[in-house]
Amino acid sequence: MTLENKNALYMESISVSFDGFKALNSLSIALDSGELRAIIGPNGAGKSTMMDVVTGKTRPSSGVALLSGRYDLLKLDEVKIANLGVGRKFQKPSVIESLTVRENLELAFVGNRSPLSSLLVKLSSENQDELENTCARVGLSESIKQSAGDLSHGQKQWLEIGMLLLQKPTLLLVDEPAAGMTDTETMRTADLLKSLAGRHTVVVVEHDMDFVEALECRVSVLHEGTVIAEGSHAHVSGDSHVIEVYLGR
Repeated sequence: MTLENKNALYMESISVSFDGFKALNSLSIALDSGELRAIIGPNGAGKSTMMDVVTGKTRPSSGVALLSGRYDLLKLDEVKIANLGVGRKFQKPSVIESLTVRENLELAFVGNRSPLSSLLVKLSSENQDELENTCARVGLSESIKQSAGDLSHGQKQWLEIGMLLLQKPTLLLVDEPAAGMTDTETMRTADLLKSLAGRHTVVVVEHDMDFVEALECRVSVLHEGTVIAEGSHAHVSGDSHVIEVYLGR
């Protein structure tokens, strides 16, 4: 793999071990700026550990990890990495259900304040416009005054994505967004993530192969901590090794 400054994320020969178990085994992967990439693989393949390395939660024993071709992620802590524009959405939505959609989005503007003090901060008209545009972008304009606790599971996922977008990430890591969604919500989520590509680099970890196909993007398949196949959905779905270790058909 050749190092190029155009890579939004560049990882080479990353290895991570936990009590002798190799969670990542010389993992190498690169994403272009503005790319949408799906990461698939069986449980224990190293998908979550890969994201932990990118966000600074886990330190590898060896390898290189660069953001935008110039920031050494292995020398930075989680806060500094987040401040460089790396956002992560976990599988379970982490919205405050007692607050409205608007209030949750407002929290995204004001940083690490308490929810009460955050709600006392007056947003500028420019920020208000950005908030409402983001709300529309994630399909929640009609629910902006609604309590987050009353949203469907899919809508809560979209709200959290909206909250991350207001923090202006250059790289967005999204963990199993389709889990627990209806078929309609799943396809709407695929459309939303596709719409983010170009303006953001988006990495989606997922198990739902219909959802991955709907993303219409390059797919990387992890197994035992390394990439075993990469290419279009059709390409990896027809790969005999991928079928053997993951798809099982």
